[in-house]
Amino acid sequence: MNREIQDDKFNDLHSLGDRVRAIRKSLKMTQKAFAASLGIVQSFLCAIEKGKKTPSDTLLIAAQHKYNIDPAWLENGKGEPFAVAPPVPSTTLSCEIPLFKDPPTSLDKLNPVNITASISMPGLPAGSFAFEYSGDFMSPSIRDGDIVIVQTGTAPATGDIVLIVGKWGEAYLRRYRIRGEDIYYSADNSSYAPFKSDSNISILGTVHTVWRKIKT
Repeated sequence: MNREIQDDKFNDLHSLGDRVRAIRKSLKMTQKAFAASLGIVQSFLCAIEKGKKTPSDTLLIAAQHKYNIDPAWLENGKGEPFAVAPPVPSTTLSCEIPLFKDPPTSLDKLNPVNITASISMPGLPAGSFAFEYSGDFMSPSIRDGDIVIVQTGTAPATGDIVLIVGKWGEAYLRRYRIRGEDIYYSADNSSYAPFKSDSNISILGTVHTVWRKIKT
């Protein structure tokens, strides 16, 4: 994607909201398109750019990975806005990732104490993690006991299954849907009603793969 960067404009931005706006404009994206690419609603992005809302660490990490933004510049405005080095490839020949008994509720709190094992397989996304799913919300797509591999740092597309954290800190899987300018989350089990996204909900990652034990 073509980016027009003028150093003098990027070095005079004192607030995080100003820097987020500068990144969006340098990418020549509307608020609606930029917000959708990060899995948030336009109104929340608008509030961030005006300094009325503070983005979560998860959202900032997703933006950094997706658009190759330098973390130090995003934090304090020093240096260059875009990282000089190319993005880290999302896959490797063999990648070992942690397996959690329960889904983590924050990318900043991937506590090793909660890791039950590690799994390794060619093609697993670098920086991802896995957990054992329990419940019937995503049945029949994802069933109780399935191993779910979640990829971080990528913006979901409508129809993707995402791991989200709600207002009270609980983590769960839902289907990501965009309807007009709004984002909704729905269970694959029709017994549960969909709900609209708000500023209390953050996306930890997108489901990459589901492993299921087959009875023999």
